[in-house]
Amino acid sequence: MSSSGRNSGANSPLSFADKAAETIQKNFRGFKDRLKVREKAAFNIQQLIEYSEEQDHLNLNKFFLRWIKLIKHTDNEEINRYISSSIQDDFMKISESEIKIESNYTGIHLSEEFNQDDFEKLVNSFRNEQILHTRYVIMILNRAIDYLKSLPNINEINCIEDPEPEDRDNEFKVNVVGDLHGQFIDLYTIFDLNGFPSKKNIYLFNGDFVDRGAQQCEVLLTLLYGLVLYGGKYNSFFLNRGNHEDYGCSVRFGFKEEVMTKYCLYSKLLMKKCAQVFVLLPLMSMVYQKNNKHQINRILVVHGGISKDTDLNLIMSLERSKFPSLDGIYSGSTEKERREKQQMQDLLWSDPQSSLGCTFNRQRHIAKQFGPDVTETILEKYGISLLIRSHECKVEGYEFHHNNKCITIFSASNYCGGINKGSICIIRPRQKLEIKQFIAPGSGELDKHRVELFEAKAIRGLKRLVYANRSNIREHFKKLDPKNTGYLCLSDWSMALTKAMGVEKIPWLRYRGKLVDFNPKKNLVKYETMFDNCDILYTFTTEHKDINEALARYKDTLVALFNLIDDNHSGTINLQEFANACKIIFLDQNEAISDEAIKSMIEAMDTNKDGKIDLAEFTQAFVIYT
Repeated sequence: MSSSGRNSGANSPLSFADKAAETIQKNFRGFKDRLKVREKAAFNIQQLIEYSEEQDHLNLNKFFLRWIKLIKHTDNEEINRYISSSIQDDFMKISESEIKIESNYTGIHLSEEFNQDDFEKLVNSFRNEQILHTRYVIMILNRAIDYLKSLPNINEINCIEDPEPEDRDNEFKVNVVGDLHGQFIDLYTIFDLNGFPSKKNIYLFNGDFVDRGAQQCEVLLTLLYGLVLYGGKYNSFFLNRGNHEDYGCSVRFGFKEEVMTKYCLYSKLLMKKCAQVFVLLPLMSMVYQKNNKHQINRILVVHGGISKDTDLNLIMSLERSKFPSLDGIYSGSTEKERREKQQMQDLLWSDPQSSLGCTFNRQRHIAKQFGPDVTETILEKYGISLLIRSHECKVEGYEFHHNNKCITIFSASNYCGGINKGSICIIRPRQKLEIKQFIAPGSGELDKHRVELFEAKAIRGLKRLVYANRSNIREHFKKLDPKNTGYLCLSDWSMALTKAMGVEKIPWLRYRGKLVDFNPKKNLVKYETMFDNCDILYTFTTEHKDINEALARYKDTLVALFNLIDDNHSGTINLQEFANACKIIFLDQNEAISDEAIKSMIEAMDTNKDGKIDLAEFTQAFVIYT
């Protein structure tokens, strides 16, 4: 046989190389697929944790109102006036000119006349993590409040005809941006990829500007400056309110803490002004787009969603600034006010579901979950072609629902240290919508190390939830172990957890090795060991184990309530105030907590015996270890 024949045969070096390359590629694809599965599982856990936090927060609104009523001995009308006064008093009238700029201030300076150069200077300074002087913060907030008062409940955005057709270098478009959650790097990336706002480059930010991120103040201030400048000059910058643009949410999820850290002396004033900004934000936007047939499409953009009761006529006419906070039950002095608040809650808190109908949103404990039939009915009723909403983090940054009649757009990439993409939706005249995905610089692509870090964070959060719900979980375990052996087969263990936690997306079997002692030979888990790795280590001891578990369960709620009670930002509250707050929370959960039990706990927490509890004393009392 010739040499050429040998080289062309099945065992030739080239053939081996091809097979080796094919095997490597196949293994690499399998590796990436497995990473994607792990990513999705960890993502579902993180979403469960976020929903759990929001459920706790909604209870906080009710706790706070009851705390005021207990301490102040007031009726409901007085409570509403008390909350309203927190964002409307004489202190709000302070002028930025009354605040002096220190000689050692090294940040940027802004002109009283809002302009493009200052906007770009502001964006770049925030990109470099500079803190804006309080004087300019108040200037931006004051101007934004005045401008917002002139806006309707529903923004109207023109994407019909190019206002400058002679300018062929720049295209006419509307950029719809989803949740940013204080991640300024994503906002900077969006401007970098799509250009700064202009008469032809319109921006619509669909809520949730603050909470959770590291630069919440900077995101909000940039958007408010842009609103006043480009909204007032070109009608090319719009904001919708999100569920986190709410005084109650901002206390619970980090915005108030950031304001206190960055603007300590004026933090109370700034929080009150921000609260007024929140209630003045428009509730939704209608984008008018000319299609290929020269007909006008109406695209509804709202943060959360809709419900079967959505009434655009009522939404257009209601007084949106009437409600200081939108969480909690449909409270109001009249049936009309209750209906108005329900409408606003549905717009800001609702989520789409795959099944038909409109049901109470059990994931968030507020507003609705709406099915494809509801979307079709509401869109048809008001002559709308498409619903764009945000409110939910998606792995790819977006997701289509309801026969492509509803789109979720989420713009905070790698949200809270996660591994998701961000996206924006671009609307152009006579063209199909474009979904543009991105990952902010410095995040990197999906790799094993990043997935492992995200997975570890998600599992730590899951252990916290397991501990917080251990009584309910134990009940489900015991039902499947009537002989009290302490063991369950793997499938029963997983099923009990799914029922106890009320969610089906958590792959308990995948994480069994990180959550519980498992005997693979017998296929049994020793279920009580599930609580060994997420127990609470106390820096004090008390005989009242009922209150230990209760405080552990509602620790985050109590921290947020601590911040609300500590209205003057002194960092301390007295023992009686804290005792009352504890009793309200536990009573609301139908848990009998005696005065003696609370007194012993408080005395144990007051480590320096100064008669007050500071936040450090409280938070140091509990450490969840893994």
